[in-house]
Amino acid sequence: MHNHKNSNGILFNVAICLGFVIVQLDVSVVNVGLNALSAAYHARIADLEWVINSYSLMFAALLLSSGSVSDRFGAKNIFLFGVLVFMAGSLCCALSPTLIILEIARTIQGIGAAFIVPTSLTLLSHYYPEPHARTRAISFWAASGSMALAAGPVIGGLLIQYLGWRSIFLLNIPVGLISLFIALRFAPASQKQDRSLNIPGQLLIILALGLITFTLTESGRRGWDDVMNLCLLLAGGLTFMVFCLRERFSSTPVLPTQIRTNGFIISSAVIGFLCTLVFYGAVFILSLYFQQAMRMSPSDTGFAFLPMMLSVALATYNASRLGKHYGVRNVVIAGGICCFAGFGWLSAVGADWTIWQLLLPMILMGVGTSLAVPGLAGLIFSEVSPKNAGAASAFFSCSRQMGGVVGIALFGAIFSGATSLVFIGELRVVCYIAMVFIVAWLILGWKCLPEK
Repeated sequence: MHNHKNSNGILFNVAICLGFVIVQLDVSVVNVGLNALSAAYHARIADLEWVINSYSLMFAALLLSSGSVSDRFGAKNIFLFGVLVFMAGSLCCALSPTLIILEIARTIQGIGAAFIVPTSLTLLSHYYPEPHARTRAISFWAASGSMALAAGPVIGGLLIQYLGWRSIFLLNIPVGLISLFIALRFAPASQKQDRSLNIPGQLLIILALGLITFTLTESGRRGWDDVMNLCLLLAGGLTFMVFCLRERFSSTPVLPTQIRTNGFIISSAVIGFLCTLVFYGAVFILSLYFQQAMRMSPSDTGFAFLPMMLSVALATYNASRLGKHYGVRNVVIAGGICCFAGFGWLSAVGADWTIWQLLLPMILMGVGTSLAVPGLAGLIFSEVSPKNAGAASAFFSCSRQMGGVVGIALFGAIFSGATSLVFIGELRVVCYIAMVFIVAWLILGWKCLPEK
């Protein structure tokens, strides 16, 4: 009986992790295919930015709502629905005859991803109620996503070279089908919560995050001083303020009071935001640096990221064990110190540096950000009741996704102002800014997280 339960647990983990894998694969493989898409649609690279950003915008905007939907209709049902939507979007991407249809299909993928990520965390938290087992399962889940991020550029480059760009989207379908069928059989049915969906509040947060994400995304192309962008940013900020006021006085808030008023949860979400900001921003600008300054091919760029991404997977998987022995706060702070050292080392970059000289600082950056996330997620789940697990998962995922959007927009805007393709000065500025964010991460970790 014990072996049977263990076997079911392994298959359950595989199903949940594969759902996360297709989301993470899509994050990394599409960047490799931009040149191929440009040739296929006779479009400029600048016009293709929305192939990535339409996905990110919808992903971020729907995350909080997906938590409420998950609580209302059951995490298992919404996870399965998310995988189906993601596969449908992937098929539409592969068959897209025009660029605008491809961008719409990417939006559909973003909807599916917004339902997959938080519900996968919720299912893990329900299946593993014991804190250390739960954190270890989350570490395995996060490590599988990191492995997908690592393999994505390499797989994408090889698929494009031998099968064409459409194959990078078709790859999601068999992986999604495996996840779907295993989850149908082995994922436990989730208890549905009698919870109001609060449609007005959810529309407000979707609009606020959508406007802010759109502004940050377009700032690299239009400039930070563009009047339309500033107006949209102001509108996003005002909408967010209206949302916060409504949450304070609403009897059915989008974020339950247990989440909004818990300092540990808010601090963990902010640190998660900062971790993802510096990591996604670094991966984005290093990809530009490798391909435009160092003249590396997409497949060579993918291989250049392998040591960093493999160390990310290793650190993520072992973070729970370290947290158990040394405490979550200490591991989060150690991660921040590693990340700070990595960016500090990278800030000394010279035009004559080779890829081998960049590997160690990249590994430090990856390990540092990856040590923090599993413990933060575990801490958040330990602070909420089961009925609020979906909302807590969505809140943490939303904070991290928005961190990635801000990191890519901010660091990308710095690179877009470069006067040459050497990028040394811009890379150093990015490192200095990242180090400021990491100092904030360290202060929050030390002051606001529990010792044990």
